[in-house]
Amino acid sequence: MFILLKWQYLGRINNFLLMPFLYYYISYITPAFIVIPVIIGILKYGQFTAPFKVLFGFVVFSAVANAANIILIQCHFQTPIMFHLYTPVEFACMSLFYNYLFDKRWQKILIALIVVFVLFCVVDILYVQNSTQIDTYPGTVEAIIIIGYSVLYLNQQSNIEHESSWESSGLNWANIAILIYYGCGLFMFIATNYLMKASLNVNLIVWSVFDTILVVEYLLFAIGFYKCKT
Repeated sequence: MFILLKWQYLGRINNFLLMPFLYYYISYITPAFIVIPVIIGILKYGQFTAPFKVLFGFVVFSAVANAANIILIQCHFQTPIMFHLYTPVEFACMSLFYNYLFDKRWQKILIALIVVFVLFCVVDILYVQNSTQIDTYPGTVEAIIIIGYSVLYLNQQSNIEHESSWESSGLNWANIAILIYYGCGLFMFIATNYLMKASLNVNLIVWSVFDTILVVEYLLFAIGFYKCKT
């Protein structure tokens, strides 16, 4: 998810300047929460429908990518290139997830969006924001489109009569998790490079708040996985 960026910043500062709890909360506690949806996903994988298999694959990918980035930062490697690689994969996974949920008339559009967005990411790294910068432009566009997916799904569901309650659907929990994360995180995608230059106190406040939102997303994903039924 978005832990990658946080580690890019924290890797450049003196850990002893941080309040102990806040440091461990940002650096270790928040990343550890991704284990919850991963474990539940493993236990429930046999009951997963196609969209949940895509979402679970993305969660596992995110966990591995974040772990790899943390290790590289600890070894004093600068890793902005990780974001340029992570963003198109993230967008493709989110698009494929919603591709299973939308009417057929939307499915070709989503596949086309994946192709166009990947090309946009390639152009960005080659000609706009090189491998030494965070890909804020693709990240911002990605967040806006995914928010659109989520709202479109809500609208689609509102026009369908349901026999079961809202909370019994795992897809509803997953969709709300995505909407909350990308809705609240849009500012972060826009302001990333500015935050990298901001004061330590500003970053501590912003990252602590956003990390809490990230934890909420993980927990909602876990609930969605648990409630998934074939």
